[in-house]
Amino acid sequence: IIDDEQSVLDILREHLEGEAFTCATTTSPAAALDQLSPGAFDAVITDLRMPEISGIEVVERARKSDPNLGIIVVTAVVEVTNAVQAMRLGADDYVLKPFDLNEISLAVANSIEKRRLIAQNREYQRQLEERMADAERDLQETHTYLENLLNSAVDAIMATDSKARIRFSNRGAQQLLGYSESELHELHLWDILIGGREEYDYLHRVTHIDTPIQNYESEFRHKNGETIPVSISLSKLQAASDHTPTVLAICKDITEQKRLEMELKEMTIRDSLTGLYNQRCFYDKLRAEVERAKRQKYPLTLLFIDVDNFKTYNDSHDHLAGDRVLEEIGAVIRECTRQHVDLGFRYGGDEFTVILPEAPEAQARQIAERIRTTFQAKRFDLLTLSIGLMAYNEKYSERAFVQFTDSMMYEAKRAGGNQVRVYDVTQYAT
Repeated sequence: IIDDEQSVLDILREHLEGEAFTCATTTSPAAALDQLSPGAFDAVITDLRMPEISGIEVVERARKSDPNLGIIVVTAVVEVTNAVQAMRLGADDYVLKPFDLNEISLAVANSIEKRRLIAQNREYQRQLEERMADAERDLQETHTYLENLLNSAVDAIMATDSKARIRFSNRGAQQLLGYSESELHELHLWDILIGGREEYDYLHRVTHIDTPIQNYESEFRHKNGETIPVSISLSKLQAASDHTPTVLAICKDITEQKRLEMELKEMTIRDSLTGLYNQRCFYDKLRAEVERAKRQKYPLTLLFIDVDNFKTYNDSHDHLAGDRVLEEIGAVIRECTRQHVDLGFRYGGDEFTVILPEAPEAQARQIAERIRTTFQAKRFDLLTLSIGLMAYNEKYSERAFVQFTDSMMYEAKRAGGNQVRVYDVTQYAT
């Protein structure tokens, strides 16, 4: 763990060692890089902003030092661009400050598991390629054994000639793509690649006998037109008889992996109780919608919502009852807003916010009132909603947009709650 603040190192070390990880910490990126030899560590966590050496340089040098090392970067919200650059240089994930320790645990565990799976897959592919190379030395003698071996593999395995025509395909390839053996052998490799001839030409340029492509992610086109996400390893083999180069493609269907990745991504941006987006996602979405509103010149409105008397309700009932209230508010927000247009968030505790793209103030007021009255009709004792509303104005920053909408919500609460207060530029501007 690399960070120029000792207090951060102490917190992370204590937490991760409580999760059964063994940790080393340092405030010196240079000292850390000296210790990073292949296999010395499973993963490294590094801050991006450090005085001695930048986190970007740490990522780049660490990846060169140990290609199998898991790398997680920690950065502030305003430095997300640097985090993206770090990902391009080889980082596996990034965590935004202020971070949740559970996010750190999840990022470390995922990074280590990803590296383990890559190493396992690489070893599997290495063993398979060695078997195939041995088989080609005496093809006539081992033909039956090799064919049975390849057909028993779950992965799709294909071999092409020097003109990219598919000359061999195992049962896994035929099942994956929906073609019979004879149909596949009428095709070129570019016929099944989603990027067509252009993608194949790229792969052909970068594939050499000594430097095969491993774990290249792309998509295949099924016979029925559907696309299949795959991880492809390509290597060139020299035929024993006429020295004609053959391209061997080992392809793994990663549909399930991609589905799990999407589920994991959803988990990181969704509030588990209400099903709405979380606060971390709110600022990303707001920034994107503000930029789009500026560019396309359409109206944009923001709501801030708080539950009146929620603490009293929680004190007089149990917390499970309070959770049911929050779940119901999430359902009300989804019910009263436009599907696939409006965006609802649990901002924190009993506060919620809604982004209303292409909704002028009058329409946003109707939506806010609908949310307020629909929840009131649920009759949770004396619980009601105070809602602040503001239409975006380009002369205000995103921060002011949030602050002013939030202030309207508090003004609604001070006025007795169970109402919508709208920010009036002419009244509140200073």
